[in-house]
Amino acid sequence: MLYDISLSGIALCYAPLVITILAFVGFAAMTDAEARRTYLRRLDLRTEDEMPEVLEPIVTERKTVETPSGARVTLIPPGEDA
Repeated sequence: MLYDISLSGIALCYAPLVITILAFVGFAAMTDAEARRTYLRRLDLRTEDEMPEVLEPIVTERKTVETPSGARVTLIPPGEDA
C-alpha cells in the first residue's frame, strides 16, 4: 500500500517543500551576514592606555536629533528645565 505512490507524486509533494526549506536557509544566511556587519559603528582597537581623554560634550542649545536607528532624541543643555 505504501509503495503504490508514483515517483511524480513524490516529486510533486516534496519538491516544493525542499525548495522552501533551502530558500529559508539561504535567506537566513543572507540576513545573518547583514546583521553581523559593523553598520554605522566604529571599532576602536586601541588599548585603554592609548585612548585619548574624553571630555563631556557641550550642549549650548536645545536640539531634537535623530539617531541612526530612527529614534528621535532631544538634547537639553545643563541647567535648563526638561
